[in-house]
Amino acid sequence: MASVAYEKLSGSEKAAIVILSLPPDAIRKLLSRMENNEVERILAAVSRCEEISPTVQEKVLADFREAIGSGELSIRGGRHRAFELVNSTLEPDRAEQIVEKLGRDERRVDWTLRNYTPEFIAAAIADEHPQTIAVILAQIPADRGAAVIAALPDTVQPDVVLRLADLETVSGDTIMELEEELAVMFEREVGASARLGGTEVAAKLLNGVPKSECATIMEGVDTKAPELAGEIRKRMLTFNDLEGVDSRGFQTLLREIPTEDLVIALKTATDEMREKVFSNVSSRAAEQLREESDLLPPMKLSEVERVQMEIVDVARRLEEEGRLTIDTGGGGDDVLV
Repeated sequence: MASVAYEKLSGSEKAAIVILSLPPDAIRKLLSRMENNEVERILAAVSRCEEISPTVQEKVLADFREAIGSGELSIRGGRHRAFELVNSTLEPDRAEQIVEKLGRDERRVDWTLRNYTPEFIAAAIADEHPQTIAVILAQIPADRGAAVIAALPDTVQPDVVLRLADLETVSGDTIMELEEELAVMFEREVGASARLGGTEVAAKLLNGVPKSECATIMEGVDTKAPELAGEIRKRMLTFNDLEGVDSRGFQTLLREIPTEDLVIALKTATDEMREKVFSNVSSRAAEQLREESDLLPPMKLSEVERVQMEIVDVARRLEEEGRLTIDTGGGGDDVLV
């Protein structure tokens, strides 16, 4: 990371440089006020920092001169330093959770590949073994992974998705060897290890692939492992996809959902889904939902998605009981369920 220009630093990496430059008391106060996911992102960046040049540090700390004093400093980070910060500044229970999450979620392959287009990455790794490609895709953001899958040859895509869905854990030594190979292939500096995905990761990637291409890929997965294909499809079902349920089944579903959960779920729903809900309740209930929705304070996206997935789980249960049918043809252009 020391060789990365100031202009290429992400927000988390800049925050990491600030964190590494502050006195221990200031670090403790700052981290204690952050949400766990914010701390995790920053500390993951801290673990990537080895040595930051004074010039880069000076630019990042332009707004923090008063806190750290003047003069050129050399700061060091690294995995050990990241864990040290957590353990010395946070409560033991919270520190343990974040250390565990930080150890699981480092994405060093993503760091190596971040400056390359999905098409370039796909062309470079297309001849690799599908298992190797799956390991790589499991460590980059879902939207970029989806674009890489879409750019891979048609003959490769099903095998890659199948292996990605079946992927659980990979040894640190294997990850390190892969990163060394990628570093040579893409002429980038090598990082440390990372952890991988499963059917959820495969589903997220496929959600970003155009529907027609996704259908072709899933046909290939179906041929090789129908049960695994079914698990992937289940995870690809979203709250907005429930728009395809007929009115009778949808009303059955609504009777099973608490009003407060429905209000939260509608916060990020499509206009079509909102209209589906409003048209399947009484006018008075629809007005109440609209009013409560308008009064709902800002919420974390993860909380809204959690409530939406609980509703999806209820819909799946009702389908298993034969009380409704979910249209697995999908209502939108971007998602196949």
